[in-house]
Amino acid sequence: MVMESTQLLVLQIGSNLLLFILIMTALYHMLNQVPVRSKRWRSLHVKQVLRQAKLPAWLCKLLGMSNKSVEEKRQLLIGCGVWLDAALYEGSRRLLIIVALVAIIGSYLAFQHPWMTFHAHPIYVMVGAGCLLPFLLFDKKVLFQLKGQRSHRIVKEIYVISHHLLYYNDSHMNLHAKLTLCASQTRSIRSIFQVMLNEWYQDSEAAIYRFKMRLGTDEAHSFGETLNALRLNEHGSYYELLKQRIQDYKEKMELVRDSRKETVSYLLFVLAGLPILNTFRVFMYPWIAEGQRLFDSIN
Repeated sequence: MVMESTQLLVLQIGSNLLLFILIMTALYHMLNQVPVRSKRWRSLHVKQVLRQAKLPAWLCKLLGMSNKSVEEKRQLLIGCGVWLDAALYEGSRRLLIIVALVAIIGSYLAFQHPWMTFHAHPIYVMVGAGCLLPFLLFDKKVLFQLKGQRSHRIVKEIYVISHHLLYYNDSHMNLHAKLTLCASQTRSIRSIFQVMLNEWYQDSEAAIYRFKMRLGTDEAHSFGETLNALRLNEHGSYYELLKQRIQDYKEKMELVRDSRKETVSYLLFVLAGLPILNTFRVFMYPWIAEGQRLFDSIN
């Protein structure tokens, strides 16, 4: 009877969880279908405040922040497209680690001393802080993954732009007009690409330099150098350089595609092993357990 009630409880929990997932999936797709008015004016003031915000020097020293760690985080943040002050990010991360550790310790002590319990149950505070702590401790890995994904998107769009520039090789248009025709092929870098086009006639070299710095990836730097060479002299030899860049971008995309295929194959291999383990548990384990009991009774 106890086993039947336990199995019934497990089935109820599983069915409720499955129903919850289905309802949330349906709501998510329904909300995606709702038309949203595009934002014409962005909150530039908040972005400007975040870019200019600085941590006090005494707090940086108190948290043990070195110039090397701050510079490393600055490069990672730029590669992820986050224009946040690196010292502010690193200091906030270290302060949040301290807060999370204090919350875990306080929640543990609250089990021993109920008078320390506030409005939230200690287990919820402990679980929330415990889930947040790994992301704070291993934020470099998360930033590396985000940087890699963003770099892959940038490579694909620069690859398309380079192909279109190669298509306009025999055209008599200037480089700015060719790049303007390529702007419609961009998506994730469209805003930064459009800013470069808007700043082109003020100072084209500075516009290309700011374009490279805003993207902050190696592929953007190589593409910017190619644009700068084409800007100075649109000779056929420079389009040969563009062809070489296109081949490099293609190789990088194929490398990322192969790594993703390898990851998916590993996941499929693991998923294929689950039915085998379940078959062993259902059919083979009772026989093994019965043989073990028989062997114990003989001894």
